[in-house]
Amino acid sequence: NKALRRGGRYRSLWLAALLHGVVTETVCYWVPEIDNFWHAQSSVMMLGRRLPLYIMLCHPVYNYMSNVAASRLKLGIFPTAYAAALADSVSFHVFDIIAIKLLWWTWHDTDPSIYERHFWVPFTATLYRLTFSPTFTILFYGIHKMMTGKRMLQAGSFLQEAAIVILTGLLAFPAAVATHFIPLYHSLHDALGASSEVCVLAVIYLYILIVWAADRNGPEEGRPRKKGDHPWKDELALVVLINTLTFAGLALFAKPETIVSTGIHEPLGPCNETVQFYNAIGQVVSKRKYLCPTDYDEGYMDFHCVPGGRAPPGVHHWYTVCGTPHENHAEHITVVWGFCLLGLTYYYNLLACSGLDESTNKKHKTN
Repeated sequence: NKALRRGGRYRSLWLAALLHGVVTETVCYWVPEIDNFWHAQSSVMMLGRRLPLYIMLCHPVYNYMSNVAASRLKLGIFPTAYAAALADSVSFHVFDIIAIKLLWWTWHDTDPSIYERHFWVPFTATLYRLTFSPTFTILFYGIHKMMTGKRMLQAGSFLQEAAIVILTGLLAFPAAVATHFIPLYHSLHDALGASSEVCVLAVIYLYILIVWAADRNGPEEGRPRKKGDHPWKDELALVVLINTLTFAGLALFAKPETIVSTGIHEPLGPCNETVQFYNAIGQVVSKRKYLCPTDYDEGYMDFHCVPGGRAPPGVHHWYTVCGTPHENHAEHITVVWGFCLLGLTYYYNLLACSGLDESTNKKHKTN
């Protein structure tokens, strides 16, 4: 609603994020080397029952709210991109933890790029948000700067904005892999042997330093208003609050052991078949071709709710998996609520303790 109400670049940002999300999801399903997760079936499914409508709409929600919130710091393109990435990743990590426990999607069991997990969430899923989010932001504002010479949220012509939306949506995926994911993950993890956890922490520390150093000398317009009201309690703040409270409530009240997910999952089949492929830096790696029903390590699911309490024999792409109870519910709540509190605090400082949204009608000098 806010994107439509504000218009201009705010609308362009939402549309670019939507296109970027569709491109990313499509590539992940069609390229075998990175086809390693499967969404649960939803009311509206697309792309061969692989893409739920709600997931397609989640991309612009998270990209939009993190970008607009970070833009209020008034720090310029690069610090804004990394400030937005931190906001995006902390919010989406809560989503990831809840989603996997409630079987909203499942992961490939033996894919080496997602083998290391945190509460069953691959560290590379967090790295995906940390690397794709800033690339999207840099492209969205950078292409606009080159085309129009205007400030980040000062709108160009209709044709310019349309071109920016299309170029950002199409280029964000390959640009993110080339400029962020390969140097910040594959070079450290695959070439040098660092763990995925170390890669995530290193990226987070790097981004914090970038944003903190820029904000130390931030402009006056990015500081809280000295007088009068700060109209930060708008639709964006409401979305952040609803998002956080929803996941906090699910962590407390949801019963994952009652979840039954019938649909497309990792193909089920023989345990002895493997496939080899090249990773992003040219190394040959391998994974099992099928999920082995007698030797898998996905503690968030089992087959206790299906007839006989075990997986069906033979090769299957469509089958039923069952949720499992919390191993330590108190720990689960502590982790989810901790990230919720971190996200709320960070967003509060971006939204309420920084500057105002840039007016789409305001005239600026180019810089």
